[in-house]
Amino acid sequence: MEQHLKLSSDEQRIVWGEVYIPNVPDSDGDYMDGQGIRDMAYKFMKNLRLKMIDSSHNNQEVAGACVVESFIARKGDPDFIEGAWVTGVYVHDDATWARIKKGELNGFSMEAMVSKEPSKLELDIPPVITGRTIKAEDGHEHEFQVAYDEEGKFLGGRTSQIGGHFHIITRGTTTEDAAGHAHRFSHVDTLSK
Repeated sequence: MEQHLKLSSDEQRIVWGEVYIPNVPDSDGDYMDGQGIRDMAYKFMKNLRLKMIDSSHNNQEVAGACVVESFIARKGDPDFIEGAWVTGVYVHDDATWARIKKGELNGFSMEAMVSKEPSKLELDIPPVITGRTIKAEDGHEHEFQVAYDEEGKFLGGRTSQIGGHFHIITRGTTTEDAAGHAHRFSHVDTLSK
């Protein structure tokens, strides 16, 4: 499951976001508990894979991109989900930074060789989840609603109308473009509580 970027710094050219969240199924229907996530995050750092950052799983490293922060979010963290692996990535490349600012690149998605063990995760997914988008550059935000079917499959949604426009939601971390911009959002925050 792609995790959306939550914080950024134009001055430092760093973006922060969760790489993996505990006990929430990813796009392949797999999940990890907190200990598995911690082990994975520590192994990544121990093996110095700090520059192994590509775009859209194309296996071509983004020039000058590097993990500069890595931690497991603690209870009470105001920005990140408890137990999630969070990274801060410095982005040197102008073209990549521009894509991040436009919302074209809007999250982290982990690619890894892992071993899987059969298990069952019970997760209550309400049919509709509501929340607020991340503010656009002009400071406005929208309320959003996304829906799930009875098997927990993401169906999409939309935002409220603000300033004469609204956004359709067809994927998990970014709205579709409307009025010349898109918004990032996270419905996973609600599922992980």
